[in-house]
Amino acid sequence: MATNGLRIGSFAGAAVIIEPAFLLLAAYVVGSAVMSGGLSAAPDALVFVATIFVAVLIHELGHAGVAALLQIPSKRIVLTFFGGYVQFALQPKQRWREILVSAAGPFANLASYALVLAILPSIAPQTLVDPSAFGFTSALQNFGRISALLGIFNLLPGFPLDGGHILRAALSYLMTRAWAALIAGVTGALIGLGLILFGLSNQLLWTAFMGVFLALAAWAEVARNRKQLGAPDAQGASTTSNANK
Repeated sequence: MATNGLRIGSFAGAAVIIEPAFLLLAAYVVGSAVMSGGLSAAPDALVFVATIFVAVLIHELGHAGVAALLQIPSKRIVLTFFGGYVQFALQPKQRWREILVSAAGPFANLASYALVLAILPSIAPQTLVDPSAFGFTSALQNFGRISALLGIFNLLPGFPLDGGHILRAALSYLMTRAWAALIAGVTGALIGLGLILFGLSNQLLWTAFMGVFLALAAWAEVARNRKQLGAPDAQGASTTSNANK
């Protein structure tokens, strides 16, 4: 066991850890499936959880892999209830490096989706002659959908999403870091609020919880930078933050 979870390996010199909170996500997915479809729905739900796990893991490995190529060491790669994050030993010193590291996770997911699209045409006909292949094909399709959703969602320009880190770094070319972070935090809070409203209106509790998490993290970023901008020495000040979700 690792300090805050189960260590399942390492990548780019960093421990890969599953936090106990990830089990809450698995319990939610399986529990929801059983409540709507009975115990017979449990195996498919477990496979679905596995596809989420793989998609999130690929996302975080994308961040850590590109960071390693740019000589930015990672300390931990963590999977948790709301996805995952990479804890870096050092923060990117150049804005373009922060942009590349932040974009690597979503693009790893989008690359996975493109790979699934390329593979499916050669696999799908097999299900017609071998029904046992249907389960694998279905899981692969789910993995592709989750990868696409994870990649696109994380590119939304709001903190703490990867798109918010990209926006913050890009705006830092035009204004102080504190103002750039404030704008990214405001857009993140709006995205979180939108998720809360969408989740509640469609009875999607996990989506609503995600919205609450994003809104709180984004508002903390807003408050931190508002305080900094109000300080006498705020001009040209710089903030640092983990490049994670």
